[in-house]
Amino acid sequence: MNSGILAVDVRGLRVRYPGSEVDAVDGVDFRVRPGEIVALLGPNGAGKSTLIGTLLDLIAPTEGSVRVYGSAPRGALEAGRVGAMLQTAGLAEQVTVRELLSFVASLHRDPLPVAEALAAASLEDIAGLRVEKLSGGQRQRVRFALTLVGRPQLLVLDEPTNEMDVASRHSFWGQVGAAAADGRSVLFSTHHMSEVEHAADRVVVIAQGRTVADETPQELRRRSGGSTVRFRCARQVPSAELLALPGATGCSTEADTLTVRTTDPDATVRALVHRVPDSYDLQVQAVDLEEAYLSVVASAARRPGPAPSPLPTPHGG
Repeated sequence: MNSGILAVDVRGLRVRYPGSEVDAVDGVDFRVRPGEIVALLGPNGAGKSTLIGTLLDLIAPTEGSVRVYGSAPRGALEAGRVGAMLQTAGLAEQVTVRELLSFVASLHRDPLPVAEALAAASLEDIAGLRVEKLSGGQRQRVRFALTLVGRPQLLVLDEPTNEMDVASRHSFWGQVGAAAADGRSVLFSTHHMSEVEHAADRVVVIAQGRTVADETPQELRRRSGGSTVRFRCARQVPSAELLALPGATGCSTEADTLTVRTTDPDATVRALVHRVPDSYDLQVQAVDLEEAYLSVVASAARRPGPAPSPLPTPHGG
């Protein structure tokens, strides 16, 4: 396979469900390169699940194209190039973990040895337990092992660490990083921003069915103000004076504490000390990724969207 082919190539994707007057996905474009880890974020109802459904050939586009390693999603799935770990996926209950993995491995052309899949998901100690006896976090680890056993080139992970404990999460993301280092691509959704911060090469934010951000976590923080400079002052400082500081993108006041959002905290602080010499108790804090994400989503909600277009309804997939 040509290593230059994109793992995921989504162009102009629109999906409208039967009976709906609006698009669940409204013109989304994004790419995932081989070996890249991409976080897919968005509020509930934003279109994330629909987008994942098109990649897994569960939902057909109303308009646009979805390619997975140069193929239509069904072709990529049939070739074993895609492994999916979904929240809604059930597990056979009346078998042991090893039996379940062995059965699924037997369905693949070139499966990962069951022992390796068990080790990758830290399941060796519970391989002999029946699935019905497992905790929620253990079940998630089984789903991860099932995702890996077919040696997929693209891992699609939907809220993968739900119910995992801290040690399991740490081990899980270590295995995901190793998969990416081996050339596999990873697309995951999560509500844990610390996971996005440490694992993702890029963040794609979907809101109201559209892509509203597609950049690195660091770029997303910078676009949302980057940092905050907080200080106290016995007098009132006009907002216009604060917004005139270099790098300032916004400001607020609460009692005697003033806050300036800035893309260049060093320049802001230097100018602040010069222009507001009676300021004291200065604190500089980087905007965390959750704040940046919420800012992007809120900005998208304020942006008016186009009227729904008369598109045909999607067919089954």
